[in-house]
Amino acid sequence: MIKLSIRPLILTLLIALILFPYSHLLADQGKDEILFQDSITLYKNLQGDPSKVSNYEIWFTLAQAFYSIYRTYPDSPNAPTSLFLSGKLYEQMGNRFNSRENLERSIELNREFVRVFPVSTLADDAQLRIARILEGWDKSGAYIEYEKVVREYPKGDMVEIAGKKLDQFAAYKPKENKITEESIAKAKTQDNSKGLAHVSQIRHWSTDDSTRVVIHLDKEMPFDSHLLKPDPEGGTPPRLYVDIKGTTVSLTLEMEPIEKGLLEDIKFARNTVDTVRVVLYIKSFKNYKVFPLHDPFRIVMDIYGDEISGEAIVKDRELEEDKSLSGLPKLDGKDISALRGALGLKVRTVVIDPGHGGHDPGAIGPTGLKEKNVTLAIAKALARKLAQDGSEFGITRVVLTRENDRFIPLEERTAIAKKERADLFISIHCNAARNNNAHGIETYVLSFTNDPRSLEVAARENVTTTKGISDLKDIIKKYLLNSKIDESKKLASHVQSYVTTNVARKYQPVKNKGVKKAPFIVLIGADVPSILVETSFITNPREEKRLRNPDYLDEIADGIFAGVRRYSNEVETASVAQ
Repeated sequence: MIKLSIRPLILTLLIALILFPYSHLLADQGKDEILFQDSITLYKNLQGDPSKVSNYEIWFTLAQAFYSIYRTYPDSPNAPTSLFLSGKLYEQMGNRFNSRENLERSIELNREFVRVFPVSTLADDAQLRIARILEGWDKSGAYIEYEKVVREYPKGDMVEIAGKKLDQFAAYKPKENKITEESIAKAKTQDNSKGLAHVSQIRHWSTDDSTRVVIHLDKEMPFDSHLLKPDPEGGTPPRLYVDIKGTTVSLTLEMEPIEKGLLEDIKFARNTVDTVRVVLYIKSFKNYKVFPLHDPFRIVMDIYGDEISGEAIVKDRELEEDKSLSGLPKLDGKDISALRGALGLKVRTVVIDPGHGGHDPGAIGPTGLKEKNVTLAIAKALARKLAQDGSEFGITRVVLTRENDRFIPLEERTAIAKKERADLFISIHCNAARNNNAHGIETYVLSFTNDPRSLEVAARENVTTTKGISDLKDIIKKYLLNSKIDESKKLASHVQSYVTTNVARKYQPVKNKGVKKAPFIVLIGADVPSILVETSFITNPREEKRLRNPDYLDEIADGIFAGVRRYSNEVETASVAQ
């Protein structure tokens, strides 16, 4: 009989990789190859061992291990295969254990593979797998995915299989709206003559109990929102819709497929000659908020379903972590799940948001230093520190909203925090002022204020005017009722104190500008303790010079780390005392 085994060194590395998927502890050259080969061996042995093949925990752990190799070593030649195998394992788990959740996870990973490795020889295999899985519950969707194999990989080895499947499922081919160049030109002429705005993009993010949908328009238009109650007899779920006046739907409208979560479907069409209706179908309903953002104009729809308590979420995560460890072989006679208890690990997620990026450089210093580069460097340094040492005070997961120089809209950053089930959200920025003598460090929480300077900072970070900021007043009031304002203030206080104290040890002068409040869009709707750190004034020549120094950035990251540690320890102590 083949025995499932693993060397103690590799087991230790694999555990660390699973527990800290974003850590840099294993960054030494060659470790990715060791982990990959041992995971491959475990996978082969698992399939040939009847005594282990029915153990869900082992399958789950291997799927996580391959995905962690891909995320931790994205530049490794093993990264594509690791991601591909993770998707394959989840498909096998879904079929073997009759789990739609695992099948849906496989679809997510295969979509990620196609997006990240579009020219890989395995890309058509991943696309075919998506279609194959969808056959189980959405044959029309499966037909669309098989079409992609034929259209996008005409020279791939999966095209023949996909072609036969298209013939097999021809009856499920979605009805097409014939669009000709003539009809496109005619529509554009009609729309322009009427001066209609265009809905150009609909973006969405969803968890089991919340969803955020953002509708993009090419100019500002009035709109109304309405909630329709569920119709049990007709089988219709709750629906939230907006009617947007003076608008039409762009023929090139972009919208990602809906995967899973509270949001079931999005439908849109012209409701009248000059009104577009966008309807959200949701599984359950508790509350919602709809508000506009400007420069560019978009409509944000936040929906909250039946709430899952924070305690329940933590228990679910702990249960999932137990599953990921309990199926592994024993180490020195002890089950690996016991190691977790010995380490005192608690599940806690921190989402770090490096401000700006891509075509948005943020503020620019006197000698050309760009805010977007500074914030990314600080965020990465903080992520490394939390990944390496955060387990000492309960942090087991760290997520960056961006890991490179790319643009992410403000409302998407908050959506990422919600989707990743963040426990803390930290947005990192550099301050700026017309007066280049302005200097110091300050930390903000979400609220409204009449302080001109704070409003000016918010307007700059929101990339809007002070008038646009004033329009947020009523919106923020609604969010503050459910936000973690007291917890945010406590986190901000600790971070502000530690950053200024830490920096002052080596750099003088340092001005502690304190904790302030302002209406930052990036903090709206996070629903967890959230802060925005203005690390230094990039427009001040002295502080710009410091911000060019990696040691200075590391001191700032150390200070934020210490503030998070202080806050996390206080929360842990409070929970134990209850």
